[in-house]
Amino acid sequence: MYLNVILTIFVVVQVATLVLIYKWWDKYGRKLFTSFTDMKKGFSDNPFVGPTSKGPNPFGNIPDMSQMMKQFESMTKNMGKK
Repeated sequence: MYLNVILTIFVVVQVATLVLIYKWWDKYGRKLFTSFTDMKKGFSDNPFVGPTSKGPNPFGNIPDMSQMMKQFESMTKNMGKK
């Protein structure tokens, strides 16, 4: 008797989990998967290819770190004055 109850509960939990996974996939998973595959198409296969490659170079326009830190310091000083 106890085994029947335990197995019934286990089957109900499995079915509920599968239904929730299907609903999540239908709502978010497909869009997430397509966005990752589109992003993968945008990058080149060789990470050492320079800016003359056919694909976009995500690391080509990195600003100078010292300028970024100066801007950050000036921003924090301006926030402290208010």
